[in-house]
Amino acid sequence: MDKREIIEVMARKTCCIKEAKDAFEEFLTSSKKALFRGDKVHLKGIGTLYVKMRKERRVRNPQTREIMKITPKRVIRFKPSETPLED
Repeated sequence: MDKREIIEVMARKTCCIKEAKDAFEEFLTSSKKALFRGDKVHLKGIGTLYVKMRKERRVRNPQTREIMKITPKRVIRFKPSETPLED
């Protein structure tokens, strides 16, 4: 399911596609801001999105055999909910 399909499903519950699109865009924006601040985003029955810090590491370039250093960075992780979704 992609973004367009999610908006179409939301539009069936609301009165129009524009309201559904605006609501979904606001959800994405607020979720991105929360993750950027380091907060967790809990979606009941679905799971939790959170940010984890990856350590610095060294890797070898397979073509040149040169050892390169990868800097630490933040990555988004998802932990699924233990309770199943209800229909």
